[in-house]
Amino acid sequence: MGAQAVSGAPRCAYCGKTLYRWLEDHWGTRFCPEHQGQYPRCRHCGRLVPPQHTGGASHNADRVTCPICRASAIDHLAQAKPIFGGLIEWINRQGLLFNNLQLRIELRNRKQLAEFLREPGDTQCLGATLHTTHTLNGRATRTEVNGVAILRGLPATLFQAVTIHELGHAWLAVHGIMKLSRQEEEGFCEFVAHRYLTHTATKESLYHASGIARNPDTIYGEGYRLVSKIVATTGFSGVLRKLQTDGRLS
Repeated sequence: MGAQAVSGAPRCAYCGKTLYRWLEDHWGTRFCPEHQGQYPRCRHCGRLVPPQHTGGASHNADRVTCPICRASAIDHLAQAKPIFGGLIEWINRQGLLFNNLQLRIELRNRKQLAEFLREPGDTQCLGATLHTTHTLNGRATRTEVNGVAILRGLPATLFQAVTIHELGHAWLAVHGIMKLSRQEEEGFCEFVAHRYLTHTATKESLYHASGIARNPDTIYGEGYRLVSKIVATTGFSGVLRKLQTDGRLS
């Protein structure tokens, strides 16, 4: 964002005041510079959320959602299932097949996701792969993938990206690919999600794709960039062949 000053001034999107200097966000929304410190940001898209739209939530970014993201929120399975079917078709076309396995989708709240992942303090998780682990003499012998669980209430584009990411994990598990480091596995799943978002190429999907590419996290962000370099050399289909034959990325 950058401050600007011109004649023939527009009005602030949030308070309606005439703007002689303003800031402009990723979405082209212009607003008074002082609002940047006054209002919380939407946890999903980064837009500022003025008091009349916070719904009484605190300024904690983990709690605030803007009206635009709320309008496309996936809250019910009746919304999720048709989208999920389309995502399965897309990921199949990329070469990630599930051997005719019938996968299901569930919507869960943050607490339920954290408990499933056995990380009760995790408030950032957006999705998980549903599976059943079979053991023999206390040792895991086989993992049976059942589907994916996605955080209830995500805006549609982010819901799709998270679902694709989790389907990446599901594909790896279905094919018994277990030699990857956590960085490699998360990086692969982030790469597939980024591939979907850039293929969709809407303003919202490109925003989330940019977030994946710029993520400073050493597991997710660096993992994505690692896989991107490998794909640039061998191609995506080459990466899939390598994973299926050797269980490794390189």
